[in-house]
Amino acid sequence: MRAPRARADHWVRSLQLAAVVLCFSWSAVADAKNVALLIAVGQFADPRLESQQLLGTATDIDSMQQALTAHWGFDPKDLVALRDRQATRDRILAEISALEQRSAPGDTVLLYFSGHGTSANADNNSFDLPYATGAWVPYDLDFSSLAAAKRTLIIGRRDLVPRLKALDAGGRRVVVVSDSCYSGQVVRAFGQTHSVSRYLNLPMRDLGIAPTSAAVGSRPAPPPYPYQHVILLSGASDSETGADISTSQALATAPTLDGKYHGAFTDAFLRLLDGQLVSGTFNYAQGRDALNAFLEHRHFAQHPQLLPGIAEDPENVGSGPFLGMGLPSAAPHAALATAPVLATATTSVATPATPVLHVRAEGVSAALRRQIAAIAGVALVAQGADLVLIQDGKKAMLTGPAGDPIATTVADDPTLVERIAAQAWLTRTLPRTDDDPLGLRAETDPASRGNTYVACESFVFELHVDKPAYVMLLDLDSQGRLTVLYPTRAGERQSVAAGIAHAIPGSDPKQHIVVTAPFGTDLVTVLAFAEQPAFFTELTGVEPFRIDSARAGALAAGLAGTRSAISVRQIGVNTYPGASGSTCGT
Repeated sequence: MRAPRARADHWVRSLQLAAVVLCFSWSAVADAKNVALLIAVGQFADPRLESQQLLGTATDIDSMQQALTAHWGFDPKDLVALRDRQATRDRILAEISALEQRSAPGDTVLLYFSGHGTSANADNNSFDLPYATGAWVPYDLDFSSLAAAKRTLIIGRRDLVPRLKALDAGGRRVVVVSDSCYSGQVVRAFGQTHSVSRYLNLPMRDLGIAPTSAAVGSRPAPPPYPYQHVILLSGASDSETGADISTSQALATAPTLDGKYHGAFTDAFLRLLDGQLVSGTFNYAQGRDALNAFLEHRHFAQHPQLLPGIAEDPENVGSGPFLGMGLPSAAPHAALATAPVLATATTSVATPATPVLHVRAEGVSAALRRQIAAIAGVALVAQGADLVLIQDGKKAMLTGPAGDPIATTVADDPTLVERIAAQAWLTRTLPRTDDDPLGLRAETDPASRGNTYVACESFVFELHVDKPAYVMLLDLDSQGRLTVLYPTRAGERQSVAAGIAHAIPGSDPKQHIVVTAPFGTDLVTVLAFAEQPAFFTELTGVEPFRIDSARAGALAAGLAGTRSAISVRQIGVNTYPGASGSTCGT
């Protein structure tokens, strides 16, 4: 990665990102109601698309309708559902427009889509339309020509934006939930081989990408978010496909909540609605984090996105109450009571007495397995792993739960064991908070990237706190080294203000982090403290250190001794190479 000149050495050295590796108040409104439009398209009128059918959409929409009416205050008369033949392009757009008449200012309006999606990232696109807009595929997509297909797609910029803007301007609280794909260029090399993709690879430039001087493989910066109080929860980032759990193999690998076919994101979303993933009241950012963690641990290489990102959310709508409410009014379905609950910094579920890092070893030699099993705080498991180590002869690869590569090296490289041990240490050392007392949101920006970047793209960390806080960013790299990314100098050991976005290392584009080799995954922990910890001074501007160092000891002791409120978030930042031989220029 390339960082700003004055701090380049620090950022490039410490954040290598793994070698090889609203004008409207969102408060409750008296007599406000919930209105929904649910759309599911798994079948198509054009016989040439018969092989592209999705089997999970039918149960998606039925289960969504049941969950919303049973638990989330949606009256059946305020819910419209369009299935397959009903979900033509004209009918979908007419019903979206009708949401303005069906609702009033202060109402929560939910727009849900389950089906195929596509975007500008397809290799064989043919149209020159704006980048990063996304498209839904309706039942009556006309596949006879490029012009016909362009005319019958539901394109975000052209078809959805003006209608959503009208709802936005009218004071509605709009929530768009999309279980589809917005990309045909999957940058992840590993992931869901057991499921059907929800990306429809159209033989055209369906959304287009105008000629650009950007380096090959990098994506132009996304356009500004066009709304003030419209929330988007998408099933995947703009560089990922979504999965349809619609085969017996997929169900065996990733059982759904009711044993029926579903989109992977919808299955997770239904669990969120049912109270499985987050217990207690939660907001959109916390809901997204829980969805992300659940899908990662189910080995789906798709990362749900929440828009607007922190940098484009001056009203902090992402911290608004989920669907304008609290918990579901009814208890979770009895059949779901034994489903696993993932504990994150945003949940309030019970956590084990001693945190354990779960590692799955595939094809790993007996000697290497013994080394891993001997690490304090590590348990070898057959499934549900936090880390996966795969050995193939003399080669070995360490990945995250969804297959994002952390390190690729030789099997006898000692840094593999050191990296696992470092994450186990971090798991034990971090404060075990089950709530979020300081209202911390943290992500990378651009937010639509899903914390995933290719060579030559740039990003910053963005954070927001509801209360003034002292902030630390701690990086764990692919070799098991820890680095304090922030604060790096005395002037940064100041309390950050509440209620505004903060860019780290800075908002100036010259300060943005540029992705270059080596590629892989870093685990970045963001901590917010109500009071400045004593160890801030000792750890400001230090070189990378390992878990057996005096600095690691000081950090562990300081965290254990901190008595003020703490909020914690973790971000896995994934980087990938672009086209072969591409360079980032000067």
